[in-house]
Amino acid sequence: MTKILELPQLQAVFNYEIPKNQVVLVSGGQAPSKNWLKEIIKNRPLWCADHGVDICKEAGCVPCQLVGDGDSASSEGWQWAMDNGALITKVPTKKDVTDTQLALQMIKAEYNEAVVIMTGAWGGRFDHAFSAVFSLQGFNKDKIRGCVADQNEVMFFLRDEDNITLRFNKQPKAISLLPLSGECSGVSINGVYWPLDQVMLNNNLPYAVSNEVNSRENTIWVSLKKGLLGVYLYWENN
Repeated sequence: MTKILELPQLQAVFNYEIPKNQVVLVSGGQAPSKNWLKEIIKNRPLWCADHGVDICKEAGCVPCQLVGDGDSASSEGWQWAMDNGALITKVPTKKDVTDTQLALQMIKAEYNEAVVIMTGAWGGRFDHAFSAVFSLQGFNKDKIRGCVADQNEVMFFLRDEDNITLRFNKQPKAISLLPLSGECSGVSINGVYWPLDQVMLNNNLPYAVSNEVNSRENTIWVSLKKGLLGVYLYWENN
């Protein structure tokens, strides 16, 4: 077990032990850069949900698992995954969960406890990004931790007494704290130009956006007492 999660652009240190299993899940939104994807999958199994297989094919990264109904993936991508030995779970188009949610369920069944780095979730349709973000954090109660990430955007989730230290290899352009529950109480952030100390954030007026690093160590610290908080980071042309 460890408390540290490494991404190409940062190191995240949590106040709790995270699962040793770390899985990369490619969803069907905006593709991460090829280099970033190749870096993130080192020593981590690669899964993809439906159109995510086309992202993997373009990057030349063969998934170990492909999950979906095939309605958004290209037939060429699907065949490429089969030809390269990916395990395929084909499901009906008409179902009660999304392909990404089904992949998360299967990851839970496979590993029981895991850190999921979800990529290919930003960009495109807002409803898809919304569903991906809340689906991933919803698995926290089932011992599936994780983040939504690519080379330009990363979101971590903090819940009830969590805190996180972020050490950057490259300084982000913006840092935002997004109350994903109705209220987040006891929110603090340090190492930034506009620090907060034990404040209440309300999702009716999410004002804690576009902060900036103000630390010689290129490090920030975020904590909260109660609620569900998204810690969002943005890099320009990373």
